[in-house]
Amino acid sequence: MPTILEATNTPIPSGFKPDGESFLPVLKEEPVQRRDWVFMSYDPKPGWDKKQFAPAEFVLNESYKLYGDGRFYNTKKDVLENDSLSSDKLSSQEKQLKKKFKTVLDSLRKYPTYGWIERLAPEFDSLVSKHARIELVAEGFNWSEGPVWLPKEQKLIFSDVPENKIYQWHNLDGLSLYMAPSGGTGIANGNTGKGSNGLILDPQGDLVICQVGDRRISKLTSLQDSLHPKFTPIVTDYKGKIFNSPNDLDYDSNGNLYFTDPAFGLGDGKSAIGFNGVYFLSKNKDLILLDDSIEAPNGIAVSNDNKTLYVADSFKKQPKILAYDIVGDGKVTNKRIFFDATELHKASISKQSPDGMKIDDKGNIFLAGPDGVLVISPTGKHLGSIRTDKNTGNCEFSDDGRYLFITADDYLLRVNLRPYSK
Repeated sequence: MPTILEATNTPIPSGFKPDGESFLPVLKEEPVQRRDWVFMSYDPKPGWDKKQFAPAEFVLNESYKLYGDGRFYNTKKDVLENDSLSSDKLSSQEKQLKKKFKTVLDSLRKYPTYGWIERLAPEFDSLVSKHARIELVAEGFNWSEGPVWLPKEQKLIFSDVPENKIYQWHNLDGLSLYMAPSGGTGIANGNTGKGSNGLILDPQGDLVICQVGDRRISKLTSLQDSLHPKFTPIVTDYKGKIFNSPNDLDYDSNGNLYFTDPAFGLGDGKSAIGFNGVYFLSKNKDLILLDDSIEAPNGIAVSNDNKTLYVADSFKKQPKILAYDIVGDGKVTNKRIFFDATELHKASISKQSPDGMKIDDKGNIFLAGPDGVLVISPTGKHLGSIRTDKNTGNCEFSDDGRYLFITADDYLLRVNLRPYSK
């Protein structure tokens, strides 16, 4: 762009700040003082033929090339890049150049790095690459929650609970309002200042919303514009008594819905039911109470094989994940503590209890909890953490499993779990 503008004697438009330099003097063979390096970023967009390509970013000059994953080559001597230069065998000049290239890489990344990644077990490296970093992609929310990925649009939407809004974020278009109101339309007493929390797509691809303000779970049926959403209730009460504040939800592979209904979303409001519940709603709309004895049921997830139900209990005296065996539609047994987060909670900066969770294709649980997202194996082993060191509400995978999005208080964060690999 800068080259075309200069070649055509076109003034730079007001407010436009190009991030490149004109190379017209080079074409004219005129003497010019230019930077002695080039930065390149390659990001294959989703598509049927793109899985064979891996993302890449690198800095190079006439003789050397540094990739974002740390590979460093003398391309003048090693044109095919067969042998990466070992750090302990670099000359002092090569060490300085590598350091300079790394500074360039860090400064030209699209989003700033935030937080850090804590590795506790070798298995963690296969789930979160050693080259992964946490990106701060949007900020300024009251309390971000309930993220869900929309595969057709290749974008994320998420709730800002106190603001009664759902936002959308796209890597190219950035952040914008998706809808308002999102969950508090004034039809229920109490909670009127609160919106949506957990979000999910049903088996038909429609958006299903935990509406804290309206104290129900509804489906989005129309969105002509961001300020005029229309909803259809899916479930509103248990035995004629309005819910507390539906919090999180998950579908099994058969189309049955599991959800939690804690009271902490009520604020000063009073519970009509009188307990905090975990529920099962069959695809035929039969509602069954699974458990009414959990102090603070929060995040919920069904295992990939439909055999285990996980529920996060945010009770501060013993924060934990509970597990149940699913033995039939609306039937669970063998309630047990799957992961005890008590000590992590005590030692944490944020004092955040277990919250929302997602399960990857290998059955590992990514749990929003003390100081970030904990990665827990199917056997309950804590493998490592994506550390935000602040209150973290939930997380969500992109449809290809490469990216993990994290809603953390006033931030929206993103982690490329497998940068530089297919």
